[in-house]
Amino acid sequence: MSPEIINEYSRSLNVPVYDVGPTNTLKFGSALRLVQETSEQHLNVMHAGYETMKKTAGLVFFIISTRVHIFHFPGNGEPITIKTHPRGRGGAQLYRDFKFYDAKGDLLLDVMQTTVLADAVTHKVQRPQALKQFGFYPEDIVEPENRMERFSVPDGLPLLGVRRVFYSDLDANGHMNNSVYGDIVWDFLPPDVRRKAHTIQINYLREVDEGKDLEISGEKIGGKFFLRGDCDGSVRFTASAKS
Repeated sequence: MSPEIINEYSRSLNVPVYDVGPTNTLKFGSALRLVQETSEQHLNVMHAGYETMKKTAGLVFFIISTRVHIFHFPGNGEPITIKTHPRGRGGAQLYRDFKFYDAKGDLLLDVMQTTVLADAVTHKVQRPQALKQFGFYPEDIVEPENRMERFSVPDGLPLLGVRRVFYSDLDANGHMNNSVYGDIVWDFLPPDVRRKAHTIQINYLREVDEGKDLEISGEKIGGKFFLRGDCDGSVRFTASAKS
């Protein structure tokens, strides 16, 4: 497979009306859905999309963390270009960025996402070397200073509310889709933090099933607002927003 196909994938579109919110701009959760869709399109070009990997090798990608640098959300109908690039690996985690540009070429959103390769049935993490059967393998190692920030959110933060997981939240793997966490984080951030946030990171820790209730707690600590979602006595996700 040629390096040109592997190293970059680009797509252009106009922001759909159903993906904008009350500010008439792209919603945060919708941006994560575009990220997921763009990644799948690139993998399909490399003959390693979700269905192909699952059927031929019993493998799927699981998203571990997503970080979004927000410069400006594009408006309803605005033409944008999304470019994605594999950025290497750190341990078992695979790094990939997504850059959203406006018609002038100015950067709107800068997204970094980490994934792991997993068994489609057991969900056990697999070694990245398994990707070689599809004709590509991330040789580059992401330097420690460039890797996703690790943080934990303490117990005992104020309870902000409860979010039930519904059937429409589920993805093809049968648990809540990662982009839905973006909706939840955006919904539970205080309005002033939401307006000023320029960097948001979400860590996906454990799957959540239909019918379960996520207890969302959060508080501002230092210069960041932290959120966490708990279910059945375990933390399912953590998030931070810096403004």
